[in-house]
Amino acid sequence: LSVTLFTTVGAAIVAKEDGGVSENMDAEMDITSLLQPRQGYLSKLGGGQEKGSKWNRRWFVLRDNVLMYFNSPKDFTGFRDKPSGVVLLEECNVRTRDERGVSQRPFTFVLSHASGESVVLAADSEKEMLEWMQAVRTSRMCVTDPDAASLSEAARKTSAEAELDGAMGKRADAEAALSNIEKELEAVQSEHRSVETEKEKAEKELKELMARFKLRKSLLHWRHRKLTLSFRALITIVFRERIDAARNLKASTERTSTIMREEMEVAVSARQKAEAAKRKSEEMLAREMSLKKEGEADARECERLFAAESNKAYAVQQEEAQLLAEGAAQWTPDSKEKEEVLQLSLLLGNLKAEGELLQQQLKRRAPLAR
Repeated sequence: LSVTLFTTVGAAIVAKEDGGVSENMDAEMDITSLLQPRQGYLSKLGGGQEKGSKWNRRWFVLRDNVLMYFNSPKDFTGFRDKPSGVVLLEECNVRTRDERGVSQRPFTFVLSHASGESVVLAADSEKEMLEWMQAVRTSRMCVTDPDAASLSEAARKTSAEAELDGAMGKRADAEAALSNIEKELEAVQSEHRSVETEKEKAEKELKELMARFKLRKSLLHWRHRKLTLSFRALITIVFRERIDAARNLKASTERTSTIMREEMEVAVSARQKAEAAKRKSEEMLAREMSLKKEGEADARECERLFAAESNKAYAVQQEEAQLLAEGAAQWTPDSKEKEEVLQLSLLLGNLKAEGELLQQQLKRRAPLAR
């Protein structure tokens, strides 16, 4: 009975000291398993105090109020084997270690005695550390805090029974809450399954509707195409004469347009030729006017020359008549005078020839001037 009570009290105290972290774990854990020997690897801080710096990995075995450790599991074949070291758990205090020291290591806890001796151990995980601490607390004759050491066995039993009742009540409440949560979860799952069923049904109906819609759409498209072709054929049959007349009219219009285009091209070409002829006639008219002006100037010059030559001829005739009148006919010139008379006669002939040439030129240019 003492062992069972201390086992239960240890579980309650662990939940109280650790702030409820391991409450559910302790509730679910089989209490009878805590009475069985526990063994496993732990790391031990060398030197036997909290100020050591070297960690040694050892195989620890817990039985009743004795914690033994070996170098390896093969060194432990029974409780009669000689261990590498022993830690007595009678009236020891189990607590987590403050990690602000030099040899910082996670998941460490301390087994300390009233005499000042302490053993620092480290586990590989938080769960394993809590399990070892609980196992040490629930071992035979283990004291979890210094105040409990002054209590009697009867007071310890009474406290253990009270804490056991509280733990059992909490466990019952937790089980009831868990049952309610499970029922709510089942209801939610059932509703979820019904929603999923409705969703699958709706998706199936939607797929069927989409298939029907596509089928109707294809049928309507086919009917529309068929009606369009039929309407075109009907229109062609009914209005064939009008269509042919329209085509013929279009062809004749195109031919007329072609002929008019050709005639327009001919008219444009004729117009271009007329404009070229007009420009040419204007050029010829300008040239004729310039020639007319030149002819008039030449006519005036010829008239002036003819008048001058006429005057000269008239002067020569007058001089000849005067000479004849003065009796020059009986005058017998010598050779030098004859030569002068011949030159004058030749000059007179040349003047007459030039006068006739000027008269002919005036006669040719007179029509041009008119």
